[in-house]
Amino acid sequence: MSAPFRVLSLDLHDTLVWDTPAIVEAQYDVRWTALAHGLRMSNGSQVSSEQLRAARKTLYSELKSEGRPIESVPVPNQVDRIRHLLGAHYALPVEEVVQSYAEGGLKEHPPVFNTEAQPLVEFLNKAGFPVIVITDTSRSGSAWKVFLEGAGGMRLADVVASTDVGACKPDQRIFSEAVRRVGVPASKVLHVGDSWTWDVEGARQSGMGAALYRGLWSHSWDLDNPRDNPPSIDLSVPRIDHLSEVPELLGIP
Repeated sequence: MSAPFRVLSLDLHDTLVWDTPAIVEAQYDVRWTALAHGLRMSNGSQVSSEQLRAARKTLYSELKSEGRPIESVPVPNQVDRIRHLLGAHYALPVEEVVQSYAEGGLKEHPPVFNTEAQPLVEFLNKAGFPVIVITDTSRSGSAWKVFLEGAGGMRLADVVASTDVGACKPDQRIFSEAVRRVGVPASKVLHVGDSWTWDVEGARQSGMGAALYRGLWSHSWDLDNPRDNPPSIDLSVPRIDHLSEVPELLGIP
């Protein structure tokens, strides 16, 4: 009898890593510095962090009126809209500015790694079982992949980011893109994440398997990420408290 799944998909925040408001704020300080280095005002002066924060606040308001979260906007578009709001121009190659903004702060102020994550990924790597990550993020998937493989020691087949797809979970487009990249039927992918609405329902509506991970719920602080408990009548989705339970769900002894 063949194994029920051939690929594991993991959520990022509050599954592989977790952070705090202080960590996120410190990361953005680095990102502002990157943009300040890469942009210049029309009179040639350097952009200040206060101007950048104000521009980003305006961008958030504009996106809210459009019904779009920042995580659904490609990183180059984020940077260019901030530049446009400031009336600034690029002082460095656009690709360099975008990359420094996408990666900024991860090395200097990394999120906290789930201590169960690296052993799970390493075990699955040795078993020849591909692992991908699906995440809502204001960064690019490539920025996260570099960080997770470097600082986290996790060898990943891919990181599918909402900014790269233009859609956030539970939108089926981000899950469908992940399935397309791994090249297997959706039913052969198990997605594990901490949100019933975003991870479980999103994955199941896309034809993937799903499991609810509760191990980092105590670290949650983002009110925009729903921690709703699953319906008591729905017992078809596994609830796990440790990532060490994942191999059994995958059918790996």
